[in-house]
Amino acid sequence: MQDTGNPSKTTRAAGAATGINRAEFLRLFGGLTLFAATTTVAGGRFAAALAAGAGTLTVGISSDIKTLDPQMSTLDVFRHTIRSTVFESLVFIDPDTLQADPMLAEAWTLSDDGLELTFTIREGVTWHDGSPFTAGDVVYSIKRAKDPEVGSPFSAQLEPVTDVVAVDDRTVKVTLAATTPGILSNLAVVAIVKESNIADIGTAPIGTGPFTFVNWTPGDHIRVERYDSYYRAEQPELAAVEWRIVPDSQARLAGLQDGSLQLLALVEAKDVKQAETFADVQVLTTKPYILYENFNINTKRAPFDDKRVRQALAHAFDREAYTKAVWFGLARPTINPVPEEMETYLPDSSSRYPFDLAKTEALLAEAGFSKDKPLKMEILTIAGFDSLKSMALLLQDNLNRLGHDVTVRDLDVTVWIDRIVTNPDFDITTDNFNTGPEDAASMFNSPNFAPTSNVNQWNPPGYAELLAKAVSENDKDKRIALYRELQELVLDEMPQITVDHLPLFFLATGGVEGLVIGPSGIDDYGQVTVEGS
Repeated sequence: MQDTGNPSKTTRAAGAATGINRAEFLRLFGGLTLFAATTTVAGGRFAAALAAGAGTLTVGISSDIKTLDPQMSTLDVFRHTIRSTVFESLVFIDPDTLQADPMLAEAWTLSDDGLELTFTIREGVTWHDGSPFTAGDVVYSIKRAKDPEVGSPFSAQLEPVTDVVAVDDRTVKVTLAATTPGILSNLAVVAIVKESNIADIGTAPIGTGPFTFVNWTPGDHIRVERYDSYYRAEQPELAAVEWRIVPDSQARLAGLQDGSLQLLALVEAKDVKQAETFADVQVLTTKPYILYENFNINTKRAPFDDKRVRQALAHAFDREAYTKAVWFGLARPTINPVPEEMETYLPDSSSRYPFDLAKTEALLAEAGFSKDKPLKMEILTIAGFDSLKSMALLLQDNLNRLGHDVTVRDLDVTVWIDRIVTNPDFDITTDNFNTGPEDAASMFNSPNFAPTSNVNQWNPPGYAELLAKAVSENDKDKRIALYRELQELVLDEMPQITVDHLPLFFLATGGVEGLVIGPSGIDDYGQVTVEGS
């Protein structure tokens, strides 16, 4: 764990960098950088709490889900809960190698011309209702996710797929329009679903995973229990997993201390730093580029259809100060969503658009905005995500200091989805996305960048064609060059303002072992054990 030094020093440095004094900085961030007083739990009480929940892992999460349909939800909280336990894909991306491992497919072969991918389906797999899993289920799932009438946000991942057929009950042949080096990464995020369950999948899903869905009480909890006929006979180790929806971060930390929670998912840096003072608590983290935070901009709405306005906003956010103050140096500031660790990364691009309010003022003036004609906009943010709220407040303050009129509104996650995705009605929103580090194709075909269906509603002339060319290019050097050309386009157009790259953080009691946190936001709970279970 990185030593970030004295948090009060971090706060003062950040305030100086943004032109905000310490009192103003704490006012803006609602005291996020201050550590609450804590008490540790005596070992006997802690052990008793674990024993009381023997066989059940109780997890604290900050927000609720909206649907249980894995082909319709891209929410982080959904992927790390129901998607990771009830549903599976053909392959699973190993977080250490970033390569595809067998899951529902036990093997696959690619034709010499790179246009046919043949999967051998794992034998002995059953759905949670006891019916056999077959190649036909894979065919149905891929076709459903591709169907424009269904409207799956994962359809872009399947853009190269022109046909999928069941050769027999254990063989699936996928035909591609062009060679697609990242196709396995794309397929890893597409959940396999059961056709006869579709009418009820949003509230009573049936999957093939290690756990079966039991119940979901919106705003309170989600519960799954061990599937005794899971094809990996030794898994799962747990009898049940229950996620409790606790929006307040201090309440989640208190639950970790008193033993009512054994795991906290997707925590923020302030919680990590506070938990480091607790007895018998471990920090579980991923590689430092699994996620990025950003502002999504509605490029279809004036004046945000003018790239000068978007560029101005990029210069108005101090990424260095934000990552020091809110993430205590655990996040890496950047303007490029592609991380430096990926071979396709555009060299020396992460520091473009430095914090410069003079440039912001000049670009907005070119676009027709000034103190006499202020830019008016609303920044939406999701209730329960403190770091995203901090991002919104910092950008608001910097722009309002220049005489503009910026407001910030918190929304419940279900309302936020409606405003951002279902019926887009927003100026700018805070958000975070998985980078898809296993392959650049996965990243650029994500709901954040896919030409036909991205949150920013951004698809300039030539973008779709350039992306299709990059995705299908077999020559490594040419493919890298094409992805760098795409990054140049994104950095010029600024459809979103990337803020930082960061790992995922989970907090666990000392008795929790075996959780695998996946790079695509899909985890493996099959080997998790809790002390005393």
